Amino acid sequence: MSEKLPRWNLPEVDFLATDPQEIKSAIIAEYEKVSGRTLAQGDPVRLYLLSVASIIIELRQAVNHSAQQNLLSYAQGEYLDALGVLLSVERLPASRATTKIKFQLSQELANAFTIPKDFLITNGVVTFATDEPLIISAGETEGTMSAHCTVAGTQGNGYLPGQLATIVSPLTFLESAVNTVETEGGAEIEDDADYAERIRLAPDSFSVAGPVKAYIFHAKSVSSSIVDVSIYSPSPGVVNVYPILEGGELPGEALLEEVENHLNDETIRPLTDEVHAVAPAAKSYQIKVEYWISKNDSFKSASIQQKVQEAVQKFKTWQQEKIGRDITPSKLVALLVEAGVAVIKDSTFSPASFVEVPKYQVAQCTGVAINYLGLKDE
Repeated sequence: MSEKLPRWNLPEVDFLATDPQEIKSAIIAEYEKVSGRTLAQGDPVRLYLLSVASIIIELRQAVNHSAQQNLLSYAQGEYLDALGVLLSVERLPASRATTKIKFQLSQELANAFTIPKDFLITNGVVTFATDEPLIISAGETEGTMSAHCTVAGTQGNGYLPGQLATIVSPLTFLESAVNTVETEGGAEIEDDADYAERIRLAPDSFSVAGPVKAYIFHAKSVSSSIVDVSIYSPSPGVVNVYPILEGGELPGEALLEEVENHLNDETIRPLTDEVHAVAPAAKSYQIKVEYWISKNDSFKSASIQQKVQEAVQKFKTWQQEKIGRDITPSKLVALLVEAGVAVIKDSTFSPASFVEVPKYQVAQCTGVAINYLGLKDE
């Protein structure tokens, strides 16, 4: 889906007038004023002036676009990268999915057993490598180490505990290796919308006093898979950072650890702050929609039913992709009406009422029921 420009609902900025009709009219009017004669529709001079006007229009549009690329609200691609350099904010590269790997020895050993860094575990589709050497002490038979996917991007996400269990290069005494948490955190290169938002937040990161937006900036800088961050202080000196992933997915243990380690760096965390990365609590709700389509729209009822399904999914995503976003039934109603619904059955509609969501929770839909009741006179 293309990004709406200018960003953040700022007013449009045009450095040059680019309306084609205005430019053509101005050129013809000026010629008629200077020459003292009126140009008919098929006059060769008029046709020539219109061809010149087309070139001028293209040039003005190009100049206007180039000038807009100097504004954060418009800049895209390499132009946005150039603006980021001014504030020392680089576009995040594609990130690798992470997980935890539990290693099991076949017996207790008299000496410590070392599993090297970049030790590989696979499932035949994706491969993960350990982040650091793991030393299993003498007399112990197991240990756990974090690992990352060898390929950056989203393809390493979503593998459940136990799905990574094949050792690429076996070691004597190493009986098994298996992931204990779901793989997550892999993301493609940061898109323009998220990158522009981080550039916008960058000045807040210059403060060493620990402002909310500074923590948001630094947390988002860990991975482009993080789409929203909320900050909450339950007590003086304690800062809880709540990240959420693309599509409203709750972060797992591995990514939370990565965020917490990054925020506790001495160049980021104010000396007196105790910082924790915490998964937002789920604020559960359900969706139930029973509806009629107008008889006047009977010829496109199948299309409307499909659009209703899409509207419900759009509402779910919108509701859960931002932490602390209140559960807002009116948003769902608006989407359903836009999809073509004529009448909604109020007595069964859910969510039935507005629900306020705290800044440390995120709305999570636990069930969807959609029922088409037929055609109805409006």
